[in-house]
Amino acid sequence: MPRSSWGTKTKIDKNKWRIRWCEWDGLNRVRRSKTLYPCTSREADDELRRLWQLHHLPPNERVVPCPTFAQCWDEWYFPQLEKQLETGDMSRSTFVNYRSAWRSKVSPKWANVAMNKVRVEEYQRWLDKFTAAQAHVSHIIILNLVNCARLHDVDGISFIDAKYKMPREKKSSGDSGLEVYTVAEIDSILESLRGSRIEGVVILMAKGSCRVGEAAAAAVKDITFDEYNGRTYAVYDLYHQYSQHNSFEPLKTAESRRAIIIPPPWSLRLAEIAKQRTEDQELYICDKGTGMPIDRKRITGEWLSYYRNGTIDLRYLTMTKLRNSWATAMLWKYGIPAQMVDKMMGHAAKNILGKHYDRPDKELFIETVDKAYFGN
Repeated sequence: MPRSSWGTKTKIDKNKWRIRWCEWDGLNRVRRSKTLYPCTSREADDELRRLWQLHHLPPNERVVPCPTFAQCWDEWYFPQLEKQLETGDMSRSTFVNYRSAWRSKVSPKWANVAMNKVRVEEYQRWLDKFTAAQAHVSHIIILNLVNCARLHDVDGISFIDAKYKMPREKKSSGDSGLEVYTVAEIDSILESLRGSRIEGVVILMAKGSCRVGEAAAAAVKDITFDEYNGRTYAVYDLYHQYSQHNSFEPLKTAESRRAIIIPPPWSLRLAEIAKQRTEDQELYICDKGTGMPIDRKRITGEWLSYYRNGTIDLRYLTMTKLRNSWATAMLWKYGIPAQMVDKMMGHAAKNILGKHYDRPDKELFIETVDKAYFGN
């Protein structure tokens, strides 16, 4: 096939080419173009050949040349991320994290590397440079890029099949070894924070399993109160989160939408907080006085300040550990089965039972919590 049949290429500058080609959109013949940089003349030809095969040959006749990681990102994976964001299948915070990881971690190393030219040893050395969290998200990006390429009939990408050793988090020298608070410590913290602006957020996290953004998004209208066995339970209808970018976003996963159950006496305290917010004409449990929640950064900053000024006289753990502490207490102190705790935390189910059959409602959540706390 002569190259002129693939399309045309025009040199714009050194290592910079513009290619033009035609494709069929199902109804009409459509002209397309894009600029390639940095790019050699041969690489421009390869790209035209790949596009021609993609749009003019049946799948069984295509010989799709292996793209670079940047080509895969630009043409296949990033548009997929944008679509997931638009449809609500991905939260904006996840989208931003993936895009940031690509720009700062993945692209500098792999952007111009063909996906079938990565050596296992080199990839392992690259992972070793990162913290555990950085390596985790960077590896996810690479996995998703490879999957995209394979879905477009690209063969020969074998490095990803190796079992890599991921970096581990390093313990700080001052770490006591305990990564969660005990039930007694949680109760002490809540008493210390009584009357503070973030008290309601801490109650929802430490006694209801909320993440920081989930608790920050709690509006007064989203919290109702149910009676069960003569006791009052607060029920927070969780359906969105407040992001680090100070905007409301979808929850982490579809399973994250759930009823948050707060048992007494903390439910009664939450009722007092909700009443006070209503009297002050404020909309959110953690309202900053403007009809919007307090910024996430400020919430975690206030949490730290209460340790520094002695309001909380306990060992310091990050605010996110409140959710871990709740889960540990549910499992080990109150004896709730792990699959039930998973549901109450909004985790994505990993088995057939959890995915398709296990559908507890708020009444079952309340009954479970009541039995765990009060033995009825």
